[in-house]
Amino acid sequence: MDSFDFLNVGFFTKASVFPGSLGTFRYRFARTGWPGKPDSTIQAWVYENTSFELAKEIETETFPWTEEGVEALKGWLRQRLAERGSAPYRIPYPMAAPCEKP
Repeated sequence: MDSFDFLNVGFFTKASVFPGSLGTFRYRFARTGWPGKPDSTIQAWVYENTSFELAKEIETETFPWTEEGVEALKGWLRQRLAERGSAPYRIPYPMAAPCEKP
């Protein structure tokens, strides 16, 4: 079982937007339409370890909301994960300046 095996056509009926992460690998999905209807899609984004609203390095792709489209989405996510990598979750605080001792 891999990290994206939980994704299937039915998964996307639960909500219209889905954020998620695997450690520092961040992703987000948004769906339009309904399975079996024309022009129904799932849009996916992957981005750096920050909130979606603050992300600057965003990749996006749109897939048909079909069995084949979900399989293509999972393949795209696996490829992005392999390229971007992931580390255990951490909060990306800026480095503080060293304190001077009196």
